Amino acid sequence: MLDKKLLKLEKLCEHWAEHNISHKENFEKWKNIATELGYDSVAHDLENAMVMMDKCNEFLLAAKDGLK
Repeated sequence: MLDKKLLKLEKLCEHWAEHNISHKENFEKWKNIATELGYDSVAHDLENAMVMMDKCNEFLLAAKDGLK
């Protein structure tokens, strides 16, 4: 039973990291739109969110690796 849960958690960590990539792509798109519209502080916040999403993925993939 424990092995199934660990396998599921490993798959979830990978899934979450992959899902975050699609969110990051949307952040990039809307950051560019905010910049075009002159909302530089919004664009900056979205850029920071993209950096944090990368960091989140680092932790998720480290967690996945820790299960092996």
